[in-house]
Amino acid sequence: MDRRSWLWRRKSSEKSPGETESSGSISSRSERFSDEQAYPNHNTQSPEVTSKAAPSDEEVNDNVKSLTEKLSAALLNISAKEDLVKQHAKVAEEAVSGWEKAENEVLSLKQQLEAATQKNSALEDRIVHLDGALKECVRQIRQAREEQEQKIHEAVVKRNREWESTKSEFESQLVELQAQLQTAKAEVVASIERDTDIRPKLEAVEKENLALKLELFSRAEELKVRIIERDLSTKAAETASKQHLESIKKVVKLEAECRRLKAVSRKAASANDNRSFTASSVYVESFTDSQSDSGERLMAIETDMRKMSGLEVNDCEPGHSNSWASALITELDQFKNEKAPARNLMVPSGEINLMDDFLEMERLAALPGTESGSPCLEAGAVSDQPIGEEISLKSELEAMAHRTFELEEKLKRMEAEKVEANLALTECQKQLKMSYSLLKQAEVKLVELQTQLALANESKQASEEEMQATNAKREVAESQLRGVEAEIKALLSKVCSLEEEVEKEQALSAETVAKCRKLEDELSRMKHDDSLRHAISSNGELKLKQEKELQVAASKFAECQQTIASLGQQLKSLATLEDFLIDSEKPLDLNVEGSQCLEECGEPWKLHSSDLYLLNRDFESSKVVGDCLSPPKNGGERGTSLSPNQAVTSEKSQNGFGKLFTQGKKRDSK
Repeated sequence: MDRRSWLWRRKSSEKSPGETESSGSISSRSERFSDEQAYPNHNTQSPEVTSKAAPSDEEVNDNVKSLTEKLSAALLNISAKEDLVKQHAKVAEEAVSGWEKAENEVLSLKQQLEAATQKNSALEDRIVHLDGALKECVRQIRQAREEQEQKIHEAVVKRNREWESTKSEFESQLVELQAQLQTAKAEVVASIERDTDIRPKLEAVEKENLALKLELFSRAEELKVRIIERDLSTKAAETASKQHLESIKKVVKLEAECRRLKAVSRKAASANDNRSFTASSVYVESFTDSQSDSGERLMAIETDMRKMSGLEVNDCEPGHSNSWASALITELDQFKNEKAPARNLMVPSGEINLMDDFLEMERLAALPGTESGSPCLEAGAVSDQPIGEEISLKSELEAMAHRTFELEEKLKRMEAEKVEANLALTECQKQLKMSYSLLKQAEVKLVELQTQLALANESKQASEEEMQATNAKREVAESQLRGVEAEIKALLSKVCSLEEEVEKEQALSAETVAKCRKLEDELSRMKHDDSLRHAISSNGELKLKQEKELQVAASKFAECQQTIASLGQQLKSLATLEDFLIDSEKPLDLNVEGSQCLEECGEPWKLHSSDLYLLNRDFESSKVVGDCLSPPKNGGERGTSLSPNQAVTSEKSQNGFGKLFTQGKKRDSK
């Protein structure tokens, strides 16, 4: 017994100083109980001794003395034991106060557990609400994604239709413009061919027009010159009409001089006389024909006549004067022949008639009344000769006028043809310009259509790039979704494993609850047995029972302290679990496929609810422990009925909860 108490004392000293005191008191009581057991045995043996030694008084006295000594020793032992009882009472009071403190702590822990359970229930409600909101958000996200994909598909189809329609329109316009371009090219080629047919005619007409223009220009120049000459001739006629009288006077003087010369040169031959007279008449005609000349020629002729008269005076030189007169006549004839065509070209027919009349008058005036018949006949023959020339000149002039009239008519016809050709050329040029303008417009439209086609192709390429980008984004989103689904599957597998562990822990907790109930039944039975034993047994047995109960109470008190420590650890784990639940509210990337997978697996996501169930289970187990630790009401006896197996099961439940919590932390870290 001493050895057992020493072993218990050693174990209790390892636990706590309070437990050592209680174990010491228990050991002292056990010693007292052993002494009491020895004492009744001794008392049971004393009657036999007295019965055996009854006949001897000495033995009786010795026995009395020994009994008195033993009684005194027993009294001393009783007093010592009473002191020990008092000490144990004090220790019991201290244990009761410790029990009360433990009960207060348990009540506070119960209150904390109730607050934690309320908080957990609120968190569970919030989690349920957040799960519903998460499902709603996932549904809205899926619906929005489907709507967006449908809108994108509709927009792409619409844009493709628009592009196809615009492309078909552009192609039709391009075909039309190409057809117009071909027709315009054909028209241009035809017009060019027509131009090639008309061009030689036009060139010929242009050449003829140039020739006619040159001829017309030359004729215009000639007309201008003739007009100038006509003006000069009219002026000369006016001056000649003024100088006519002077010329007549001079002619009269010349005739007188000629008569004088004839009288002087009578010695000469009659042929010389005739030549001199014809020379004077030719001189008069040439003088009248050259009315347009200035007075300088008249003065030159006068000087020549003077020279001639001077030469005729010289009788010694008759041959030289005759040669000079003949030279003068030839010069006058040559001058007349040179001037006659020009004057006939310049002077019109009316003026020619006027000049003819004027010459006739001069000739008539120049004829002397005293002259003989032969000189008159000669003078008439000489005057008839220029008249024939004038007639021929008139005919030539009329022929020239008729030719000029024909040329003018031909020129008019050519001008009309030229105008028509120019009109045709202008029309062809206009048509050519119109065809060129149409060709340019067609080219401009073609360029515009090409630019529009290029823009349409660019927009199509941009839309295709956008489609590729959206497809790439969609593929990235699908890959992310696949990754999330894989993570969800991994999490679901982890949740399944955790649920299996939770089920195992629930089974263990159920076993612990059953054990607790068994212990409660045993405790109630032990209480009942204690009450019966208390009514039947003696004081020694009561003390022994008390010592045993105190020993059991000490062990239960140590276990209670262990459960209190485990409850503190569970409270710490609950605080960390709150952080875990707050962190678990954040992920909203789960989609409906994950929920469908959960529904197909038949294992809904009940991590938080299982954790709350564990907490409630721990709370119930702690409640059972508190009920077991509550002091009994029988005669100040206090005791508990928890066994070491229950402590082991509580430790197992604690270890299981710790494993669950560590796995939750690992999942959060992932």
